[in-house]
Amino acid sequence: MSPRTRRELLKTAAAASVSPLLFPFLQRVQAEAAGASTAMPQRFLFVVKCSGLTPAELVPKGLASELTQPGNEEGWPAELKPVESLLDVSLADHELPDSLQPLSPFKNHLTLLQGLSGKMCRGGHSAWYGAMGCYHTGSEGNPGRAASPTVDGLLAKSLPAIFPHVGLTLGGKVLSGVKDTVVYPGISAIDTDRPLPYQASPQMAYKNLFGIVATGADGKAEQHLNAMLLDHMVSDVQHLQGQIAGADHQKLDHYLEAFESLRDRRRKLSGLEATIRRHAPQVDDKYESNVETDRIEAHFDIATATLIAGLSNVVTIRADTLDITYRGLGIQKHVHGLGHAETVPGMTAVEARNRIRRFQVEQIARVAAKLKAVPEGDGTMLDNTLIVYLSDAAEKHHGSCIEWPFVLLGGLGDQFKQSANGRYLQYPGYGKPGHRTIACLYNSLLHAAGQPRDVFGRFDLNLDESQQRGPLSELLL
Repeated sequence: MSPRTRRELLKTAAAASVSPLLFPFLQRVQAEAAGASTAMPQRFLFVVKCSGLTPAELVPKGLASELTQPGNEEGWPAELKPVESLLDVSLADHELPDSLQPLSPFKNHLTLLQGLSGKMCRGGHSAWYGAMGCYHTGSEGNPGRAASPTVDGLLAKSLPAIFPHVGLTLGGKVLSGVKDTVVYPGISAIDTDRPLPYQASPQMAYKNLFGIVATGADGKAEQHLNAMLLDHMVSDVQHLQGQIAGADHQKLDHYLEAFESLRDRRRKLSGLEATIRRHAPQVDDKYESNVETDRIEAHFDIATATLIAGLSNVVTIRADTLDITYRGLGIQKHVHGLGHAETVPGMTAVEARNRIRRFQVEQIARVAAKLKAVPEGDGTMLDNTLIVYLSDAAEKHHGSCIEWPFVLLGGLGDQFKQSANGRYLQYPGYGKPGHRTIACLYNSLLHAAGQPRDVFGRFDLNLDESQQRGPLSELLL
């Protein structure tokens, strides 16, 4: 179809009464007709680990001797040396560190980002909402309140979908173990005092997101019953609205909006049944397993299918908690103990932490491979999806937040700078000229998503405001 024919199609559709289900399709046609890859759908997958993301373990092998130094105590991880000026190095001639090796096939989509600080957040076991919201909140065991939306919550508003945000986790708060319910881990918020829920059970997450593809008689009956109930609830509320007035009528408006939203979601899901059925992950024993690694793999499968099927454009995976024990990796010590350098049979705490990090990176690589296999516009879905790997505890167990590393994989169309061979970016150390903060990274993501802002969260009062404003120009075109 020629660009002119496409434009005529869009004009005709705009003048007619078109099903909302066709809007994403028409928008994509419009983008392709205009040759505007920036208008391709944008998606984000945040993968949040606990107990810190060790900066020294993210340094390419050829740079490690120059940029890392031994830890302060025996048995503790090596540390990153701060630099005096911006370091921007191509990964072309540098081998990735061991725990990032699974990302080697995606080097041209990879940015290793170091040197940012987040001292506006609390340190310790978790920065809670602050890790993606840039403010101080909570205590060691309590997330406190969401003082403002987190970056994944804001992106969910900016990139609407049937499910604005999908949260997947193993446990609840940072010191809790495996759960099988909906939990509020205290790291994501859609708005002030509005935390986002996470599904801890892979089986329930699958049912909630892909239930439309249920094939058994019980599944079909449950779908039919839910449809009838929602239709009747909307009808009943509308009928009651005609009989009351005043404040009660206004309350019913909110009830009606809620029920209509649920009904519309069900109808949209029904309209997308073929797509959902095609991309829904294959359910196997790992969805019901109590082994932590099985459940994590299942959550990554669900996240991938959710993005590919178009059910959501923003997914956050809380990859573990401090009380998780990686038995599937042969580690018989919970993450909390490893953070305090407690050894396990056959390996040091550092080796165990590296094994855990590599396992999580392997899951990210599986997502990237599946996204790269899906054509989109002039490229693939990976070109328009950014995976952000970070820790809610900054650089280490009991993080200080002076250094907050990130692994960025994928892209955001023409909004995001990518090297043909990948990049290692390290900003000057805390307080040095040219230093930047995690707020600047989140400004960059929002800018790329069409929501530019100069300030995100709260300022670190010990830094010049100019170091905390605007996006990172090194990341954006």
